[in-house]
Amino acid sequence: MEATGSYWRPSFYLLEARGLDCWLVNARDVKNVPGRPKTDKLDAVWLAKLAERGMFRASFVPPMAVRQLREFTRTRTVFVQKRTRHKHRVDKALQDAQVKLSDVVSDLFGMSGRAMLNALVAGRTQPPAASPTSPKVA
Repeated sequence: MEATGSYWRPSFYLLEARGLDCWLVNARDVKNVPGRPKTDKLDAVWLAKLAERGMFRASFVPPMAVRQLREFTRTRTVFVQKRTRHKHRVDKALQDAQVKLSDVVSDLFGMSGRAMLNALVAGRTQPPAASPTSPKVA
């Protein structure tokens, strides 16, 4: 099977799950062999002939457990990047409205930052008055 983009994955994984010994071949290695016609059917026959003659080597495809771990890691990375992007968008929207909360708190989405954001959403612009039971700061 010729590795082109990610199109090879579904068929490769399906054939592998059925117990076949599949090879993934770098398209650059196959292209360098002269005398190859360029249609999909003839391509498949040509790849089979080259494999029989040992004219190219299989690329490394990690085991299923490693592939799943990589996929989970990549998905988590994407989610963290999206979360960060949304946090930056909220901070930019606040700064466009002349509210510089990020100058006051180190983490806009920490406990204090969220309390301030919730107060702004509720329409409160002043902190609550200190109650007689709350500790006084000197």
